[in-house]
Amino acid sequence: MKPHPTDEPVRTLARVRDADLAGHAARPAARELLTTIMTTAPADATVAAPGPAAADTATARVAASDAAAGGGAGARVRRRGRSLAVRLAVAGTAAAAVATGVAVWPGGGGESVPPAAPPVAIRLASAAEAGKVLDRAAAAARNRPSAAPGPRQWVYTRIRVTSGARPAGSVTGGPYRTDESELWRRGDGRQYAAYENGRISVGRETAESARASRYLPLPTDPGALFRKIHGSGGGGPLMTFETLVTILRENVHPPATEAAIYRAMKLVPGVTLVEGGADAAGRPAIALGVVDQWTHTEVLLDPETYGYLGDRVFAVKDHEVDGGSGERVLKGTLQHQKVRVAVKVVDRPGARS
Repeated sequence: MKPHPTDEPVRTLARVRDADLAGHAARPAARELLTTIMTTAPADATVAAPGPAAADTATARVAASDAAAGGGAGARVRRRGRSLAVRLAVAGTAAAAVATGVAVWPGGGGESVPPAAPPVAIRLASAAEAGKVLDRAAAAARNRPSAAPGPRQWVYTRIRVTSGARPAGSVTGGPYRTDESELWRRGDGRQYAAYENGRISVGRETAESARASRYLPLPTDPGALFRKIHGSGGGGPLMTFETLVTILRENVHPPATEAAIYRAMKLVPGVTLVEGGADAAGRPAIALGVVDQWTHTEVLLDPETYGYLGDRVFAVKDHEVDGGSGERVLKGTLQHQKVRVAVKVVDRPGARS
């Protein structure tokens, strides 16, 4: 059977390998599982619209930060397959959380929004501007005191996910839903933990974590880190960028490693900056990322410290939804967003402080 462009994302998300599917013609089995993933949605979710843009605030804060540092290195300083990737990201986030035991609960306080929520104006600057931001982020990371965990400590993260309220498919403008998840990652990257049926369960991992952990240990040379991810069947610029974002999201890195992640992002072809800043669940942010057909997959950075705040996917051009429904995604429509609302180095899985 001919390879299909969805095979590898499906295996990654579902933790399925060819050897595990002997006698089941491999790919059809994986695609059946994909269908399940794409139509799975947790029953308990609230609906909320993404926050308003904070462009002017973010721009002003970045400018002030650069001015205070004199612009120097010390400034405080994601195909036919594309629409599938968005569906995996939107539906798969919730499905993977349920399948792996990650604690998910309603975001709280959300209300439904009109189906035609207005899109946000998205303007992309040059790759050179993105490179400048990533250079400043790397410099800021190097100047930060090390807060990395020991090999037997754990990194606790709490992530707020905004996605379409529909069970699957491209998001055409709302309503949106908000879920939160908790995850503990051991300092050596070899174990994960999450709450399952009210009890902490060690050994669980998300699909994204499984993909990212294969690159441990992480080189501190940016070129070596980029080649390790991009040159090992990483799926091109988009997958390389997404993997770097996941690595950044789920851990507290030593300064040299975090700096290498930002500089490796700079090496990803086609990374562009969003003009005027962005909004990360009410916090101003710098957004930069990779265009893939009709979407822009972005990492969100704090405009003062250049630390990771979140990541998101926006439509950067109008797109006709697959399937002949006649629906269109308008430019500027949020597809999904993750914001890290808590991160802490702790001594045991289940601890939050």
